[in-house]
Amino acid sequence: MSSGSKKIVVVGIISNALVTIIKFISAFVATSASMMNEAIHSMMDTLNQVFLLFGLIAGEKQPDQDYAFGHHQKKFIWNLWSAIGLFSIGSGLGLYHAYHSYITMGDGAAKVSSINIFSIDISGITLAFVVLVVSFFIEGNAWRVAFKEYRQRTENVETSLLQYVSEAKDPTLVAMILEDSIAMFGIFLAIIGITLSYLSGNPFWDILFSSLIAILLGVAAVFLGRVNMIYLSDIRHQEIENNFIKICSEHDEVELCHDVKSIVMDENNIILVAELEVREEALLDNIKVDIEQEKLNIAEDDMMRDEKSAVFATVRRIDQIIENITKQLQEEYPQVQSVTIEVGMYQN
Repeated sequence: MSSGSKKIVVVGIISNALVTIIKFISAFVATSASMMNEAIHSMMDTLNQVFLLFGLIAGEKQPDQDYAFGHHQKKFIWNLWSAIGLFSIGSGLGLYHAYHSYITMGDGAAKVSSINIFSIDISGITLAFVVLVVSFFIEGNAWRVAFKEYRQRTENVETSLLQYVSEAKDPTLVAMILEDSIAMFGIFLAIIGITLSYLSGNPFWDILFSSLIAILLGVAAVFLGRVNMIYLSDIRHQEIENNFIKICSEHDEVELCHDVKSIVMDENNIILVAELEVREEALLDNIKVDIEQEKLNIAEDDMMRDEKSAVFATVRRIDQIIENITKQLQEEYPQVQSVTIEVGMYQN
């Protein structure tokens, strides 16, 4: 799953870096506020995805003396810095540029330049439209790669794309899907703003839609920041806890299951701890069955061996209970990597 996340992030970095360059060129030539905000948007997307890649690399480090359960949560720190810092800066720069364009709107008509490509003069407005269309297809390809990864992960799960994004089961993949979706929608807004300004001769429309693009960045920052903050806190997986309790209730030797707690390290690594109290009669009955099956018939006068065998059989049976419950839970939830169960004897 990590390799899939890396692939879509690398594709996103390359796509957005290319789009950023051509958008900035077009923004300066066309003197368009919408195009400038689109360029800022793509630049922030590129830097954001670089941060996502750093996070994925940091999160792959193996457990060590300081990080007993691994470095999984480090990627959420990088994601959080990315969301709050880069996206918020991008939104702030975009709104500032839109405001600056608005207050200077009446200072005179902006000079629209042209660019010469292969001895062909292309006007700024034409270049802007061409760049936006090309950018849409580049962003669309990055979105397609991310969506393909989403389809592979949810192949056997009944969930919609909207539900997957809202639940943020993998914040990195969600960030990529969300960023690419907003990027394509932002291009659509830029086309509308530039078109209305060109047809009406009023740059206000271009400025208005550039503001909407900047606001989109701010909304994305809030959502992604919230998602990663959840994973950086001591979040519990209530569904897994409830199913663990259900599994325990189906074992005839388990009387009580309490103090069930889980910690989500990341979307693929969950730790669960719990305490069980077993029924003494049911436990002894199963121990007797085990002894009979293995023909552990001990001479009555050999009390020492008898006591040792009884202790050994009890410990072995408790280990078997823990193993069965853990196996059943992990078959249903493979992301549960560590299960710690403390077992005691039920007291009436």
